[in-house]
Amino acid sequence: MNFFHVHPANPRDDFMLLAPLDPDHELSTYEWHTKERKYYFCPKCGVRCFTFGGVGETAVVDLTELADDKEGKREVWRAKWDGENDTRPYVSVNGTTIDYREDFDLRVLTEEKRVQYFDDRSEPEEKKKEPRWDRPHYGGCY
Repeated sequence: MNFFHVHPANPRDDFMLLAPLDPDHELSTYEWHTKERKYYFCPKCGVRCFTFGGVGETAVVDLTELADDKEGKREVWRAKWDGENDTRPYVSVNGTTIDYREDFDLRVLTEEKRVQYFDDRSEPEEKKKEPRWDRPHYGGCY
């Protein structure tokens, strides 16, 4: 299964969960070691959707300002953050689980060299290939 880490530049404004609004109770979670981060999974298929470290909150956001969405204001779940680096939440989204939208194509991130690809599929005894910006390694995804 592919996992394409997408780290939003602004963890509060660039990642909003439209549903469910209470991921701690409606998604499956896994924590380990220091329990600073939670791994959220779909309870039906087991796919890891995102990883979050910090405090989450529900907020009403005007979606028309973000993407010309016709819905207007809507309640979302997102990271609570005051903008300071010492309180910066950790957000990593599995890019392969992002809903399709005509105005958002992950390939654009590659073309703009905003994504770096790492080789994590080589066998342990093989030499890992150097990171690259232009395309995924074998077995990777856009």
